Amino acid sequence: MIAFSSVSPTDLRCAIDRLKGNNIGHRPLTNYFFQPVDKATNLRMLESERTLCFSHDEWDFTRVYIVTFDVENLGELLQAVSWPPLVVTDWVCQAAPDIEICLMNLGFHLHATYDRIVCTNIRSDQPNTYIDFASPRDREHIHALLFRAFDKYADHIMLIEELDELITERLVILNRDPRGTIDGLVVFPLKGQSCHFNFLYNRGGSVGLSRLLGNFYGVLTERGVKAGFGWVRRTRPLVLRLHESFGWKKDGLVDRIYLRS
Repeated sequence: MIAFSSVSPTDLRCAIDRLKGNNIGHRPLTNYFFQPVDKATNLRMLESERTLCFSHDEWDFTRVYIVTFDVENLGELLQAVSWPPLVVTDWVCQAAPDIEICLMNLGFHLHATYDRIVCTNIRSDQPNTYIDFASPRDREHIHALLFRAFDKYADHIMLIEELDELITERLVILNRDPRGTIDGLVVFPLKGQSCHFNFLYNRGGSVGLSRLLGNFYGVLTERGVKAGFGWVRRTRPLVLRLHESFGWKKDGLVDRIYLRS
């Protein structure tokens, strides 16, 4: 059996560059698109001349990323790995039959499938007179709610420090019930004039949802945001239909999440 070896973020980036340099003229198959790793816990790596895999701890599981120029070599490299108890990896593409077969042969199973939705002309709206932006005192409640309402393996729940930054930037909008308990939220990181429709949660019925989305689109209008993207789980067709009614549509990109336990 072989194991991943500890690596620093800098050495990992150098190893990826070295792998690409040794395979000039070929395109890699990868699920690593420069996601930040500087704050990753227990960063580890395994490499060959044609493949590099690395992992880090996330909540109570290990997340794995792959950069390979040879799917057969990938399977051979990982076949003898001593895996942690629970491993997650996701693959974003339109179709990846070779990778899927390889992962299945390594003991992974398909956990969930998400379709990307995009909107290139976000509707203009006026926010309500009062918008309940999340404050620092809400952060623990919001973070716990995300774990209750969403899938920690598939939905990439952010660290509480990252949530703090979004709260500070007023990118988390809340609804509350008459007792003051959070019963709805939207989390929407911005990059320039584009937004990531990250999380939508509503327990406030149709009235609460209308108020929540009205405030969300009103804030986007005020900030000049014209486009956005998000991901919708295929088992939630009503959510997709809701977004489509606001002008969002699938663009063909798919995220498949695989688990090994």
